[in-house]
Amino acid sequence: MLRTYGDTDFITGMRAIAATMVVIIHTGAFADLGMLGQTINSAGKYGVDIFFVISGFTIAKTFGEASSYGSYLTRRIIRIAPIYWFVTSVAFMMYLSGVLPASDWMQELGSQPDMYNYVMHLSMLSFLDYTIANSILGVEWSIPIEVFWYICLPLVIHFGRSIRAVFIPIVVLAILTAILTYASKKLVGTSLPVKWSPIAYGHLFFIGVLSFHLRAKYLVSTSPKVGLWIVGAVALFVASLVLKIDGRGEICALAAAILIVCVAPGRSAWLTKVLTNRIMLFLGSISYSIYLLHTLVVHTLREVWGGFDSSIVHFLVVYGVTILLATATYFLIERPTNSFGKRLAYIMKERRA
Repeated sequence: MLRTYGDTDFITGMRAIAATMVVIIHTGAFADLGMLGQTINSAGKYGVDIFFVISGFTIAKTFGEASSYGSYLTRRIIRIAPIYWFVTSVAFMMYLSGVLPASDWMQELGSQPDMYNYVMHLSMLSFLDYTIANSILGVEWSIPIEVFWYICLPLVIHFGRSIRAVFIPIVVLAILTAILTYASKKLVGTSLPVKWSPIAYGHLFFIGVLSFHLRAKYLVSTSPKVGLWIVGAVALFVASLVLKIDGRGEICALAAAILIVCVAPGRSAWLTKVLTNRIMLFLGSISYSIYLLHTLVVHTLREVWGGFDSSIVHFLVVYGVTILLATATYFLIERPTNSFGKRLAYIMKERRA
């Protein structure tokens, strides 16, 4: 069941780390360990930044390998949508039936588990209304953003294949995000309309594309400096976890991008052994299901079990239950639909031929 991608298997291990980081923040795993533990907890949200950088790399790679834009997009959408629709539908029914009370974001932003909310989620347009964008699962705000860049990013890649052509949008989107965030706070009193929009994270997808181009350039390099870059990236990642400084998300994303560029078979074996051991590959293979399911597990356990005496125990219980459920959904939904997407893309390729 382990996904293998040849010389980029380590990225699957990075996905495992990113998913675990998100579970950490939503369970307060290290809250009992004082300021350091709370700092590590708060860094968990940057697991999404790592996912977005990896997605940018994956988009560039799969689009370059696809026979057409249609076959590429078919595989991408079928890869992400079915399990998202399933978990969202389960959570929605749990809210409607009263099994779960209104989520924290529903209560804070005054939204309801109604048909408007549900349809906006299924259509991947929920980012257009910040009051519902994160109301069902508590992590789903990122999925329509992924789909948006699945659709739009290849167009930029097609017309701008140079490193410079990719670097310019990174700068433009970062500046645009800052301007829109300021305007949003002034107009509606919150940055959420921008925070949960594709614009705010576009630069991370472009960083992923940039890492794709640079990896092709430096993959065969024998310079010892490449090893130093890898050590530096790991140091940056650790710093983003333990130091409460501004720009931690960008530091974490930069570290992920450097690793994507530099890590290769036979290079920095100390790191690749960690990222490609069977446990990491297993967790990385089911990381998408872990990401979608863990908050539903948190909310359900809160209703059934109540509180936990230890934050670490809370994390371990949630993580363990989530892994069991994610394994099931991977076998029953993710893997079959992924195979169907590949077959459909192949059929489209054959018809073009």
